[in-house]
Amino acid sequence: MKQTLYITGCLLLTLAFFSCSNVLEKENLNSVDKEAIWTDPNLVRLFLNNIYANRPGFDNANPPIVDNICDETRIGASTGNPFNILAGVWTPSSGYFDYWAYDDVRKANEFIEGLQQKSTISEDLKKQYLGEAKFLRAITYFDMVKRYGGVPIITAPQKLTDDLAVKRNTVDECYQFIVKECEEAAALLPEKGKTASGRATKGAAMALKARALLFYASQLYNTTNDKTRWEAAAKAAQDVIDLKAYSLYPDVRRIMLDKSNQEVIFEVQYSKPDKEHGWDAQAKPLSIANGIGPKRCPLQELVDAFPMANGKSIFQAGSGYDPNDPYTGRDKRFYATIVYNGSEYCGRTQYTHIKDSLNGLGFSFCTTTGYYQRKGVDETNKGYSSGKGSDQNWIEIRYAEILLSYAEARNEASGPDNSVLGALNELRARAGINVPLGTDIQQDSMRTLIRNERYVELCYEMKRYWDLRRWKIAERPDVLNGRRYTGMKITPVGNGWKYERIVVDPKNSVFTPNMYYMPIPFNELLKNGNLTQNSGW
Repeated sequence: MKQTLYITGCLLLTLAFFSCSNVLEKENLNSVDKEAIWTDPNLVRLFLNNIYANRPGFDNANPPIVDNICDETRIGASTGNPFNILAGVWTPSSGYFDYWAYDDVRKANEFIEGLQQKSTISEDLKKQYLGEAKFLRAITYFDMVKRYGGVPIITAPQKLTDDLAVKRNTVDECYQFIVKECEEAAALLPEKGKTASGRATKGAAMALKARALLFYASQLYNTTNDKTRWEAAAKAAQDVIDLKAYSLYPDVRRIMLDKSNQEVIFEVQYSKPDKEHGWDAQAKPLSIANGIGPKRCPLQELVDAFPMANGKSIFQAGSGYDPNDPYTGRDKRFYATIVYNGSEYCGRTQYTHIKDSLNGLGFSFCTTTGYYQRKGVDETNKGYSSGKGSDQNWIEIRYAEILLSYAEARNEASGPDNSVLGALNELRARAGINVPLGTDIQQDSMRTLIRNERYVELCYEMKRYWDLRRWKIAERPDVLNGRRYTGMKITPVGNGWKYERIVVDPKNSVFTPNMYYMPIPFNELLKNGNLTQNSGW
């Protein structure tokens, strides 16, 4: 790991995203003395903004479309094929999942050291910026640990004279570090509403702590099912709830469209033309102006997971589900998420049946599953192209996740009490389900229900793949190891439709036990002889 001096380069890069005219008027940033940076609040802020700018969102998530390699979606016809990842064809040198984000760690470390040892800005601002940097360092480490397990914990800028061959810390040490960082950040950060949108807050740090503790309590890491870990995760989620700073946004369709709404805890912000992405273009078939073919076509398994409006699964007796009229009577999330045959979409009736050569199953740049994506799509947006033109904010953490995390952790710790039912009923009521859950649900059945609620509530938000891993069920033949997922072939018959489930995966998926921990990138092993590769790679 070689030392790199970031400060001046960070500031220049940041200007592409964050304008600051008074700084530009003062002096040429090419000639800014690195020590002078710490005396100017504007320059300090620009350095911090650069760390924010590299957070994964719509445009630089890794893997780019993780929904396509689990049981949520598949890519559209002729728009690419991620099946080589599903089929297990990835290696330490393939780069599919690489997120060895020590450039971001170094920037955070350099910023924290400079702020603490050199900065002369106000104490209040220094305190806030320190909290933000700790949050950003914590979430970067979390994103590495969920991929690789234990990674080297580095908390100070490295010098060329240092021993750069740093060994990996254990998983336990990494999660303990992330939790400590979140706690320290929360103590420093302002509450929601007392800082600009898109910046870390007390609630964001607490919510990240809750997410980290939920992962740490999960089956992949908690092999002895230590109940105290689940208790800690439940308490952390409850602490966020008790802030009373967040609530569910009433319009389930517009959660990802109405920026910085009451449900958002932490988001990556976008604004045209300075920073934009291609979410809208990548959701629509070629027949819609500027559409490039869908990148995320919902699988039939995801469609089936949405409950009926009466709260029952489509597989339950008395649900009212009709396989000959499968899209009637579902909960609000279904209609906010799925475009099905005959839906109103982008101001027109959208067909997906096999006779429609513009949009139907089996045609180029059209659906591969019989469905299109609605969630998060601005149907009124026509000013986009393949990689830009959209500026929805990427919601990294929202209140619904906290409710689901609380319900899961409390159920695992002590069973399905009234607080678990309350959290789930709140979510389901927002989805239009006004029939409360019964009090006779056993722990195993509640676990199944909670996992299904996460499936439908958080779909398209790059959460499901990591859930299947932390629950340690990805290797099961009914999940990601040997399964071939399905779509819906719809054929016009007279005045109606024939519905036929079809397999959409070309061959069986592969997920072997070694894949729970991804391979350390090969180049990093070459650079650091003290790094050990994960087992099986």
